[in-house]
Amino acid sequence: MTATTAPSTELLRSPAYALAQLHLSVRDQIESSLSAEGFTVRTHQILSCLASADELSQKQVADLLGVDRSDMVRHIDKLEDQGLVTRAKNAKDRRKHILALTKSGKRALTRADGLVTGATDDALATLSDKNRRTLHRLTLQALGLPKEYAEPAP
Repeated sequence: MTATTAPSTELLRSPAYALAQLHLSVRDQIESSLSAEGFTVRTHQILSCLASADELSQKQVADLLGVDRSDMVRHIDKLEDQGLVTRAKNAKDRRKHILALTKSGKRALTRADGLVTGATDDALATLSDKNRRTLHRLTLQALGLPKEYAEPAP
């Protein structure tokens, strides 16, 4: 930012403003990285949700991600057309659709995870590893989520 485009002192003193700007910066970096491979942030989030559970309904994924149900249908249609996700009727409740990752979907998620990690590292390059973990831990704490997710996976 140049002096003529720098935000006001009042904005810079606002944690909400700083967090919003950080979010925009990180999301733009991730979106740019993912789009080069034909992914979106939403695609990555959906694939990640499906990888983390044995069985999730389309509605459950939409609720987890805060996505409108009709938008979720479009996302899943596209992922299904790409061969990354399967959608099947729930045997216990035919009104529900159960989603699952295909082998191609698992490979795509692995690629997307790498892109997200790289883009996040680039976006937070001014922070040390310790400060990145601290930022992550404090963000989780502010959201009322378990802080242990800020530590590297075993």
